[in-house]
Amino acid sequence: MAQNPGSHALVIAADLWSRFVDFGDRGTAALLADAAGAAVVGAVPGPYGILGTDLLSHGDESSLLVIEAGGSRKPASHATVDEGGHFLRMRGREVSDFVLGKVPQAVKDLLAKTGVRREDIAHFVPHQANGVLLGRLAEQIGFENARTHLTVGEYGNSGAASMAVTLDDANRSGLLRDGELVLLVGFGGGMALGASLLRWRTTGRVEL
Repeated sequence: MAQNPGSHALVIAADLWSRFVDFGDRGTAALLADAAGAAVVGAVPGPYGILGTDLLSHGDESSLLVIEAGGSRKPASHATVDEGGHFLRMRGREVSDFVLGKVPQAVKDLLAKTGVRREDIAHFVPHQANGVLLGRLAEQIGFENARTHLTVGEYGNSGAASMAVTLDDANRSGLLRDGELVLLVGFGGGMALGASLLRWRTTGRVEL
């Protein structure tokens, strides 16, 4: 887009967890939801827009959250179906330890890179994993003035779509003001995590 001024990208995130949930596994079945989110990304006048982004991957932790079968490593077969290999498996406590151990440092590094102080963040929009974990995460990062936005109680953990769903909910509720700093933090399978800092620009609402 930098080479083609005026161009835009449509970014879509969606998860259909109902196809991969073992409804006998309360650790995932009670949390996960189906959803989709989308954003149109393009250039905006300064000082608005994306100020910085960090993406990290920790492949050595990939077994914490995985669907073991159905890909090229373990193709679908009668055996993989019988073994429940096509269901999502999550080691919940270890996932929480990963998030609390890795995300605060990633946020600290992003703020240092962008020259933004932690106390200047107005809104914290995390991946909607579960309410208890997100409360602990916000406390550990140490936000003093930021509002932590949660929709997991209403919509569940909608995977890749959860930040888009939550950001849209905050915007439609009139909670985001022009010029405010918004921190997005995502984490999930891989194990991977990312953080992005935005300066919010209020625009007219378009209903589709």
